[in-house]
Amino acid sequence: MSVEIESLYSAVAGDGPPLFFPNPEIPATFNFDQGLAAPESFPKEDLIRLTRLVLERDGPDVLDYFDPATGYEELVFGYRQLRIRLADRIKKMQGRDLGPMGIILTSGSVQGIAMAVNGYVNPGDVVLVEASSFPYALRYMGMAGADVRSVPVDHDGMEVEAIPAMLAAIAAEGKRVKLVYTIPTFQTPTNTEMSVSRRHQLLDLAKSNGFVIIEDEVYGDLRFAGEDLPTLLSLDDSGLVIQCGSFSKIVAPGLRLGWMAGDPRAIGALAAVRQDLGVGQWLARVMNEYMKEGLLEPHLVRARAIYKSKAMTAVKAMRKHCAPYVKFREPRGSFYLWVEIDNRVDWERAARLAEREGIFFRPGERFMGEPNGRQFLRLAYSHVSEQVVADGIAKLGGILRACARN
Repeated sequence: MSVEIESLYSAVAGDGPPLFFPNPEIPATFNFDQGLAAPESFPKEDLIRLTRLVLERDGPDVLDYFDPATGYEELVFGYRQLRIRLADRIKKMQGRDLGPMGIILTSGSVQGIAMAVNGYVNPGDVVLVEASSFPYALRYMGMAGADVRSVPVDHDGMEVEAIPAMLAAIAAEGKRVKLVYTIPTFQTPTNTEMSVSRRHQLLDLAKSNGFVIIEDEVYGDLRFAGEDLPTLLSLDDSGLVIQCGSFSKIVAPGLRLGWMAGDPRAIGALAAVRQDLGVGQWLARVMNEYMKEGLLEPHLVRARAIYKSKAMTAVKAMRKHCAPYVKFREPRGSFYLWVEIDNRVDWERAARLAEREGIFFRPGERFMGEPNGRQFLRLAYSHVSEQVVADGIAKLGGILRACARN
């Protein structure tokens, strides 16, 4: 009997290819695609020193599944000392005393989001997301059988005012909203920020309608302009907010180390569905020492300065070379410009020409649940040099002019 292996795929596996972005045939000379931390910001010397320190000091324990002094708790929640340190930082900066059982360590924030979806969403449950959002989060929701509905986004982030009418319509269908996933600070991909009044309104709706909020806060520490806004977690008094953070964004992507934070009862759902044996002890201990030595906050000061300089270079180049064919907001943090291309530009042709020139970016449709006829791109300036930023945008501007319909 001969059988094609694909015919044996599960429904989830057969639903589509994995979410990855294949290597282009043409070398990426100007690679503005992935949102990665700046290599020049990586604290290599500190990580080398601390990696050696914990191995020599802690011996075999650092290579085990968990710290014998703590026990099996760490198989699920991760290295306890790092969780204590993260909880202390959250208490200091956000005013919430969660304790170590209010923190669960994850393989980056993406695993944390997947665990939250698995912990709270049953097939058919309605999940609300921003109209343009993080593709991996949307993928996890689809794999869980969620009924994903989009909330519009404007210059103040998610249009929370639209949610009451959506709740009423969903209730009329005999369904309920179980979870809202939002990136309120430096939203991906639009880089907007949810206003404080909307943050309060969203929390009130969660309490009155009984849904969980997943606050994706991975870019919150990367503000380089404007005033800090209170997080949803800091404003929450209901225990319905779970916040995700990530060393992968703020220190180095290869760490693959993040966390989810919330009321211990809320985090319990994530612990219940965990299917691996926790994060690696070695890197968790390294990052614990990194924070213990007071290295994280100075690192963030240096990283923010790098991103601010690159962002201003990108803004200046866009205004010089791409006007009047683009619209964008000047970023106040994070890694990206969210650029709307004028309808006078034959964007399909322009995108092809850009690829031939080795200019790569993330197409706007990758973030959208459904097309709306508008033309967008997300340009990541974070991990390339300022010279590449300036030269690549200048070349893009020439392509836009060449493809403009007069």
